Amino acid sequence: MVKKKGQTAWLALLLALLLALTACSQGTGNGGEAGKPEQDTGASPQAADASAPAGEFAKRLKIKWMMPTSELSRNSYAVKYLEETFNVEIDYYSIPQADYVQKQQILLTSGDLPDIMFVYDPNQLFKFAGQGLIAELPVETIGKHAPETKAVMDSFAPQGWYYTRMNGVNYGLPLNYFTGQFNAKQGWRTDLLKKAGVDAIPATIDEMTQAFAKLKNIGVYGMTSNGNSYYLQFWSIFGAYGVMPTQWMLKDGKVVNAAVQPEAKMALTVLADWYAKGYIDPEFVTGVNIDKKLIEGKVAYTHVTNPTSYDLSNPNSTYSAAKKADPQAVLEMAPLPKGPDGKQGGWAWGTSGSIFAFGKHMEKDPEKVERILKIINAIQNDDQVFMDVGAGIRGTHWDYNNPADEKSGIKFLPPYDDRAKLATEGIVNSFNTLFGGAPKPELSEKALGSAYMEQWNRFNVPVWDLFGKSDVLPSSGKFWGDLIKLKLEAYSQIIRGDKPVSYFDEFVQQWNKLGGTQLELEANELYSSVKGK
Repeated sequence: MVKKKGQTAWLALLLALLLALTACSQGTGNGGEAGKPEQDTGASPQAADASAPAGEFAKRLKIKWMMPTSELSRNSYAVKYLEETFNVEIDYYSIPQADYVQKQQILLTSGDLPDIMFVYDPNQLFKFAGQGLIAELPVETIGKHAPETKAVMDSFAPQGWYYTRMNGVNYGLPLNYFTGQFNAKQGWRTDLLKKAGVDAIPATIDEMTQAFAKLKNIGVYGMTSNGNSYYLQFWSIFGAYGVMPTQWMLKDGKVVNAAVQPEAKMALTVLADWYAKGYIDPEFVTGVNIDKKLIEGKVAYTHVTNPTSYDLSNPNSTYSAAKKADPQAVLEMAPLPKGPDGKQGGWAWGTSGSIFAFGKHMEKDPEKVERILKIINAIQNDDQVFMDVGAGIRGTHWDYNNPADEKSGIKFLPPYDDRAKLATEGIVNSFNTLFGGAPKPELSEKALGSAYMEQWNRFNVPVWDLFGKSDVLPSSGKFWGDLIKLKLEAYSQIIRGDKPVSYFDEFVQQWNKLGGTQLELEANELYSSVKGK
């Protein structure tokens, strides 16, 4: 977790956890990074107040734990804390985040099964389950040994249960994703608007069109976007027309995909017109230098920021960088634009994210399953355990922004305000703990602070998939990759004018042939099963 006034890296880290990661690295599986000697970080765990009766953890258990981290050592604070508190020995894998997905696949299929593992995505879980690598984990077992965690999932993120269920069998513990309830923020360089003769921040698509025309007169593009991202690509404009490609949505009682709806064609018509008139940065297809162009005043509108981007007291914020480039720069957060029917909305990931799963052999080791579930339950729900594991020792690792006010949020203290240094302690600067995922929402809100939460709730109009994730359907692994590629290419071609807007109808036909029809059938079947529960 970075400071309250410096959270940009935190958001980037959380979003990165949802991307498909590639490359390969050697993990050790022996409690240390390959080729790197273990070092004592110097901080000793405090005595924990785990909400368990004395003697419950009398028997010492060894746990083989796989998670994406390369900074841990046997003497990392979090490792020592968990070992002492829950009477376990943690034999962890040391796998860098960028290598984790591919390395995990290699290790598992080679027979190197951990007791417990972090799995980024439902598709990966379903693949491992189909290969016989993952243990069944009855929901009843979770409810018995991690009752508070199950209650949070049931109330805050119920869609997570569909990330772990295949053919009627549950294969893991879904994790809540606290920040998934917020869309990215949009903002305007209002100094550029005023320079162009626009006195008020545009509130509608029509007003944006008028503002973009005037901005062109002073040599400024209206906007850019990430044309390489299937979800960020002009998301706020699609939201103004009531769709969010490529999310599943309910329309007239039927589940459909937003990517192929007539409303998406309406948004593309506007975007193609803007591009033809020179209102859109032609480099949008690359998805690079988005912040840089805003900072340099080359574009006036952005929809890929977060609240800390507007914090002048943070020298690393986007606003501060713009001020450094131009002392007259003014960057203001603003509401999402409204479409012709008054609709607005932004992409949000939903309140469940990734998964903890057990190796297949754990079906024969219920004692260890029970211990692990109790550890996770304590990390996620016990105030003291979460603070100890997720933040460390007050006065050593962290303090409140206002030491006299627990509602002021947490800041990390030097040298632990350095993400890399903090990671060596086994602490993630997002409070998204390595060994327990995110805590229950109340604890996340307390750690982040009331001022931080107020800013994230500002102009928040989240739109998330009917199922939370678009690729949870049985045939997603077979079709989804090709459909995403098709969508990105077709949308970009229409916006750039390489294809006419009428090409959208041909795109819909291709989508259906490449698996869209099959996935829509499965989506409706899933929705019916959910609706009936």
